[in-house]
Amino acid sequence: MQFALAWRNLWRNRRRSLVTIASLAFGFAALALFAGYTSAVYRGLGNAAIHGELIGHLSINRNGWQTQGRLHPDRYLLSAEDIAKVRAIVARRLPGALLVPRMGASGLLSNGRSSTIFIAAGVAPQDLDALRGPFRHAPGALSDAAPGGVTAAQGLADVLGLKVGDSASVLASTIHGQANAADVDITGTFNTGNSASNDKVMLMPLAMVQNLLDAPGRADMLTVLLPGAPARAGHSAAERMQDLYATAAPDERASAALRDQLQGDFKQAGLDLEVRTWQQMSAFFRQVKGMYDMIFALMFAVVLSIVVLSIANAMGMAVVERTREIGTLRAIGVRRGGVTALFVSEALLLVLVGIAAGLAVTAAARWGVNAADIRYVPPGNTSSVPVHIGFDLARTARVAALLALLSVLAAFLPARRAARHSITESLGHV
Repeated sequence: MQFALAWRNLWRNRRRSLVTIASLAFGFAALALFAGYTSAVYRGLGNAAIHGELIGHLSINRNGWQTQGRLHPDRYLLSAEDIAKVRAIVARRLPGALLVPRMGASGLLSNGRSSTIFIAAGVAPQDLDALRGPFRHAPGALSDAAPGGVTAAQGLADVLGLKVGDSASVLASTIHGQANAADVDITGTFNTGNSASNDKVMLMPLAMVQNLLDAPGRADMLTVLLPGAPARAGHSAAERMQDLYATAAPDERASAALRDQLQGDFKQAGLDLEVRTWQQMSAFFRQVKGMYDMIFALMFAVVLSIVVLSIANAMGMAVVERTREIGTLRAIGVRRGGVTALFVSEALLLVLVGIAAGLAVTAAARWGVNAADIRYVPPGNTSSVPVHIGFDLARTARVAALLALLSVLAAFLPARRAARHSITESLGHV
């Protein structure tokens, strides 16, 4: 009965109610859309770090390798025996996970006339396909049929004028400090998507890097790829980009829990190893997430203030205009709490209608933006990415709950103050 009466009262001043609902709907939709956009950005950046940068979900290396590994590489490399022990522990702790031995190399790449520096990641071709996930059919894959074949970043190939099918030479220092060279064949080129790395990165078979560094059977890092990564590998760029937003990577809490579990297992097995999560490995992801979280907090504060003030103004005017009505209700026996509850019910209905309208606006805008395939080139990137808007249920629900709470509070204060007036004073209000 109370909500039925509140619903009728809500439309006594139709224009004011519609304006208030519109401001609430568009404010809520703006927050929901930005939350969905940032959620999609986090998901895309996470999968891009895991599969595009080949970070994987967890990285394992000998403790101290990050600071001392360059000075004393022989001491901090993992032996074949170490790799076998780690593989058994990972298989027991994380069934279905893939352990990928890796080895990095750096040096000079030469076309016979000029040279430039390169930074190479050594990975077995089959492991590389698994690590790349949704990018496995994109340019840059290695092949077991070409043990001497490497793939170079497009910028690196352009610097030396190398094309697919050309031969080149690499020069690097072994783990014992001696110079070593090898001939390579350029079997493919790829775009890293980052201007800082597109003229340096190269992918090489793990066996080639091990021979180049005189470290057969060894690795400097082990990458763990958890099961459940995006399985559909689209052949087109649009399909590959869609895969980035299809599956969320493990969040920071889940990644930290897995890291701690593996760290404990290694300690019990007597292995002095360090485990890092993909969030720790990707500084770019952390920086972008921190920036967008700050922007969302600022935007939330501004929109929330505007919407709550709009509702407070509407309900305050309603209370003032209906002071004599409040006196009449009190005269016929309605208690002060009942009068206050009536106005609070009106505010709550106003918020619910506004949020429902905001969800409709959000759905329409989200569909339109995603269908339009709007693209832009982010800072530091060399290729465009689509503006994709997802739906962040958790943050959208928190926004709706806080809007409802503050709106009800905005209606409660003036209604409570008016209900406390004497009946004669309210009836005589002009």
